[in-house]
Amino acid sequence: MTTKNVLPRIAKGKKPIYLDERASDNLMAMVLTLTQELSVLRDRLDTLEQLIEKNGLFTQEDIENFQPQQDSQNIRSEKRSSLLDRVLLPIQKELESD
Repeated sequence: MTTKNVLPRIAKGKKPIYLDERASDNLMAMVLTLTQELSVLRDRLDTLEQLIEKNGLFTQEDIENFQPQQDSQNIRSEKRSSLLDRVLLPIQKELESD
């Protein structure tokens, strides 16, 4: 029976640096874009909730149990894709410029 010598898996050398100044700038732009989108969304949602409550249109349970139709799901998917395109735009520009 032979025994294997198992070498420890320890990386040698300096730890790689992933973020340079451009990457940090891109990350900041992405975070600010998401923050802007979230702020607008919260304002619109608050408006809708206040109008719904004021007019007694439906309950919170109605909202939780809602199932959108296929065309609505398609529109949501397109909007989600557009949002991701805008959020990832700084990285996309960086990749295209290289």
